[in-house]
Amino acid sequence: MIQDVLEKIRGYNEATDSKKISRAFELLRKDRLYSEKNYFQSLGVVQSLLPMKPDDETVIAAALYSLYDSGLIDDEFVLDSFGQVVLGLLVGVNKLKGLNYSENDEAAQLEALRKMFLTMAKDIRVVLIKLAVRLYKMAHLEEFIPDKIERMTFAKETFDVYVPVASRLGIYRMKIDLEDMSFMCLNPVEYESVSKQIEKLGRSRKIAIAVIKKEIENFVKYYCGYKDAEVFARLKSVYSIYRKLRMKNLCSIDDIYDIFAIRVILPSEFDESGNEKMDHLYSLLGMIHSNWKPITKKFKDYISVPKQNGYKSLHTIVLGLVPEDSMKPVEIQIRSSEMHRHAEYGVASHWIYKQSDSKKDVDGLKSQIDWLKGLEKVHEDLEVDVDIMKKVELDIFQDRIFVLTPRGEIKDLPVGAIPLDFAYAVHTDVGHHCIMAKVNGSIVPLDYELKNGDVVEIVVKKDSLPKLQWLSIVKTNFAKNKIRNWFNSLDRENNVKQGKLLLNKQLERLGLPSLDQNYSVLRNFGGKDLTVEQREGLVEEVGRGYKLAGNVIRVVYPAEEILSRKKKIDEKARSAGGVKVVSEDEDFNSQILVGGEKGLPIKLGACCAPKRKDMIIGYVTRGNKITIHNQKCVLLDGLDKSRLVSAGWRGGRDIGEFSKNYRVKIKIVSMVSRVGLLRDVSSTIASLGIDIVGIRMDVGGPKVYTMYLVLDIDDPKKFDVMMEKISGISDVMQVAVEK
Repeated sequence: MIQDVLEKIRGYNEATDSKKISRAFELLRKDRLYSEKNYFQSLGVVQSLLPMKPDDETVIAAALYSLYDSGLIDDEFVLDSFGQVVLGLLVGVNKLKGLNYSENDEAAQLEALRKMFLTMAKDIRVVLIKLAVRLYKMAHLEEFIPDKIERMTFAKETFDVYVPVASRLGIYRMKIDLEDMSFMCLNPVEYESVSKQIEKLGRSRKIAIAVIKKEIENFVKYYCGYKDAEVFARLKSVYSIYRKLRMKNLCSIDDIYDIFAIRVILPSEFDESGNEKMDHLYSLLGMIHSNWKPITKKFKDYISVPKQNGYKSLHTIVLGLVPEDSMKPVEIQIRSSEMHRHAEYGVASHWIYKQSDSKKDVDGLKSQIDWLKGLEKVHEDLEVDVDIMKKVELDIFQDRIFVLTPRGEIKDLPVGAIPLDFAYAVHTDVGHHCIMAKVNGSIVPLDYELKNGDVVEIVVKKDSLPKLQWLSIVKTNFAKNKIRNWFNSLDRENNVKQGKLLLNKQLERLGLPSLDQNYSVLRNFGGKDLTVEQREGLVEEVGRGYKLAGNVIRVVYPAEEILSRKKKIDEKARSAGGVKVVSEDEDFNSQILVGGEKGLPIKLGACCAPKRKDMIIGYVTRGNKITIHNQKCVLLDGLDKSRLVSAGWRGGRDIGEFSKNYRVKIKIVSMVSRVGLLRDVSSTIASLGIDIVGIRMDVGGPKVYTMYLVLDIDDPKKFDVMMEKISGISDVMQVAVEK
């Protein structure tokens, strides 16, 4: 039996290490380790994996798992005898034993699914071994679990967790076996009923199915000329028939027309570039449709639009094939041999076995990328019980993404992670010396938000060093700690110097005085009166990266205070020709229509202080100004009705907001004058709902371009966000509040 296994492995992998694999199987027969149960489990698990062409490490780990799981061999032994990769696989499979599964707890079931998918995203081989072990145990359920209640819990876990995993991997063969065995344990009466109906139908239709198969085979091979084609007749699985009966509220499988399907497999054909050709498949479909009448609404083209698990095939239903009943529909599936291999064994069929051919490496990486992207829509193709569907409709990857190195190694990162997080996940030195990133072959900023399946390449430079600004953009604690640790390695004097530099840069940016010798600006920090020593300690923390300069300055000078200061300064400067501040009445004037007209002289009634959502009315005063009242104002009854005029809001914000508008002037310095810079700046500002009142451009010297903008800001919180976003725009060297 073991020799048969080795021969099959040599059939797809000439470079296999037969001696190493044989050594693993020999362990199973050693006196001190041998048990019939472990031996046959190991053999069964390996045999179920062989059609997927597993690599040597997967075969060895599968063979050793029963011994490892029983505690008969330990980590040290595996590491010394078979290496780190095999040990990693065994540890990974064992970790999945601790799935937090609970039959009546949907959250726990979802978490179990999540852990399975997380594991297979990192190393699909771990989950394949786990699936194979589960398949063997389900086939020998009473031997492994004598208690009936425990068997049912085990079967329910298989159905809720392992069947969806096999489905998403596209391993049709494993999926239907696990599904049917679970169904048999959980619903033995229904299982037996459907099985007997299938058996009875098979006997009654045996001749008809054989005739249909033979007719299609002759047509494809001799009339169409595809002599190498393979034709099979396939009966649906027990559970899939039961599910269809229940969904359509049917009692007998005689009422299901697609109880069996004819599958036609044509040899795969490839063009000069190595891409699979599809013409012969569509050509055969056309010939079948010209010979038998198709039901057009039932045609499914899974080649043009594959399922999320990568399944490709043409499905059509035709009439006229069934002897003595020409109106009986028959399903025909057309696919290539490559598609059939994928349909049977899914992603694993061309991923698990690493090829040496460079093109196959590229194809394997592409498959891996498609697989990772497809994980986000895992619920779309899970052909499992309706109740299970409800559990997995949530996006189980709502907070994680998986990205790859150019060699296909997967890194697990939080949603929102950037190339710098990836760089530190690869290696600390890669992070420290990172200068540029490429995502899917294109250069991107270091704060680019990565997506599932992205291939990331980090460009490093030996003399490049970490920057404190990185602490404000990286998302992982790992990256933040590495950056902080690097700055901690510097001495105190340099940290204080660096901290002072960063704080002064923030102060300058806001148009505020720089730090003096005693750091007086920081005296009152967070409601505490700090000593000079404590202030210097705070500056050092900024230099080390423990605190961000922007955050420290925001504690001392909140955005509202900075903007209020600017407003007061500008009000004083009005008479000297400074920036004009819009008065509240002027602001209201632009938002209120009187008699359908705008721009009339108005003011708000102090008596009722109308708000944006209030119904309003105007009253013409003796001085020919218009006072705006709430229509419910108690003073209206005593006013001259002939002086009342209609009024209404143009739309926009609450009137209370207009009184809080701040006008501020900022300058943006760039070393280049590129096309689109003004557009990038203005669109960034507009996206925050900030109004641009005025713009002026100035060339201050060789290659120094300054942009002055006058802005109306209705919410101080937007100020900090705006400053950060503008400073991140390409080619912007400085952004600061104009003094």
